[in-house]
Amino acid sequence: MGEMIEGASRRQNWKQDPEGVRRDIIEAATKAFADKGFDATRLEDIAAQTATSKRMIYYYFTDKAGLYDQVLAAAYHRVGLGEAALEFDTLPPVQALERLIGFMWDHNRANPDFIRLVMNENLHNASALQRSGQITGMRPHAVSGLAGIYQRGVRAGVFRDGIDPLKLRFFLSAVGFFNVSNRPSFTAVFGDRLFQDQEQADLRQMLIDTILGYVMTAEAKSGAVRVDTRFPNINPQLDAFLDVWTEKWAALPAGSGPVERRKRFEVIAAEMRLPTPGDVDCTAEHWVESKAGPVRVRLFRHTDGGVQPCLIYMHGGAWMQGSPETHWDITSRFASWNKMTVVSVDYALAPECAFPAAADQCEAVAHWVQANAEKLGIDASRIVVGGDSAGGNLAAVMALDLRGSDIALRGQLLIYPACDFDQSRPSYAENYDGPLLQVAGMDKVNAMYCPDAADLVHPRVAPLLATNHADLPPAYIAVAQCDPLRDSGTAYAAALTQAGVAVTNDDGAGLIHGYLRAMDYCDASMAAMRRMSDWLAKATA
Repeated sequence: MGEMIEGASRRQNWKQDPEGVRRDIIEAATKAFADKGFDATRLEDIAAQTATSKRMIYYYFTDKAGLYDQVLAAAYHRVGLGEAALEFDTLPPVQALERLIGFMWDHNRANPDFIRLVMNENLHNASALQRSGQITGMRPHAVSGLAGIYQRGVRAGVFRDGIDPLKLRFFLSAVGFFNVSNRPSFTAVFGDRLFQDQEQADLRQMLIDTILGYVMTAEAKSGAVRVDTRFPNINPQLDAFLDVWTEKWAALPAGSGPVERRKRFEVIAAEMRLPTPGDVDCTAEHWVESKAGPVRVRLFRHTDGGVQPCLIYMHGGAWMQGSPETHWDITSRFASWNKMTVVSVDYALAPECAFPAAADQCEAVAHWVQANAEKLGIDASRIVVGGDSAGGNLAAVMALDLRGSDIALRGQLLIYPACDFDQSRPSYAENYDGPLLQVAGMDKVNAMYCPDAADLVHPRVAPLLATNHADLPPAYIAVAQCDPLRDSGTAYAAALTQAGVAVTNDDGAGLIHGYLRAMDYCDASMAAMRRMSDWLAKATA
């Protein structure tokens, strides 16, 4: 009786969703053919995995060879769909080629079954590929995308003329293919070090640099021809800032570690610092005790004196660089424009001090401000927390930490914050090589802050993953359109709104990660800073 019921259920599924059944069969067959090859794969096993029957497989695919052909066609079709989704035509040629190379590398690495299918085809002289009209029909499209990018680069004067796009396709495919196909044998001989995430990111970038080095003109390499790597939507006023910023960071030797980066960041920030508003006193410093050790704070206080509202500010810098001095322009202007005291926190940096050191120190500073409010000339009932990038993350964490405590925060100002670490969101793909912040190096930096990968889902690291966002202070969440972290901040704004928290959103149209550094170059950056200041005034009224 049980067998009769099961059989009836299968027939009903076929009738209700025949395409779904077909997809399930192809998915199971892909795994089977990849693992065992064509000859060793049994249709009975595929039928058992998909709750269908061998007869049904024949119905859909005629025979085993027909199923295998469809598996190959589907695998190659997915590659084509992935390339099409990247919308290369909207990107400058150098950036488009970078993205295509990166996609091919990432796709091969993420789809070992595809690589094994191709390996099996090579063992059999590509017999199925040769007979498959569907796959040979894809051939022009597989080359045309790369050819289009290349020709645009030639016309722009950044790529050398006379290069065969098919040869480029061969080279970039070969390296990514070898990375997956030869992993077992390479590991057996040399060990698996090169297959760790950071090493893979380095190899990916090496492939990009090698191909770009081959195709780019000498003039483009030397800078005589401008290589426009801007995203199409970036505010053009940011160009001059990016030129200066890039040139200054170019003085940092390749391979420099956190200590060298911190020193260079301090120098660059000092060289680019704007005049300090004349009505702000920035001289006071204090040391605050915490369970993670003492932490320095610098006060930016309006010279009007009296009892002032307070912003506790955490600087950005990927948790591994930055200080109150690198973010001087931001904190001094908030103090000036809002006649307030800004407590800028010099929290402990990774990798020397990993999570939860920075979060613990920031929380301790909040309690110190509350306890010493009268001495500091601060109104303890008008405290706001804020920060940018990693500092925005820490500010959101502080709001969670202080919820229900004797510190009733008036608000949280989160500027292009990292609220979780989900890199599957569209903003990561759209802005993979974005200015100031690139996705390729994120995993390495995140590992400095969270050596234990399990901590990346801890709500004190990823505030978006907190189980409850109710009863948090009102939030101002400013993201940037051309920033990998955009969708993380947007998701946090949605989570707070759903929990009943008042949220003011700023979408940062045309702006990039770190855009407040460009206040002197870009009107939109300065306008965004003014909107934040206006919100602070209302939050602390």
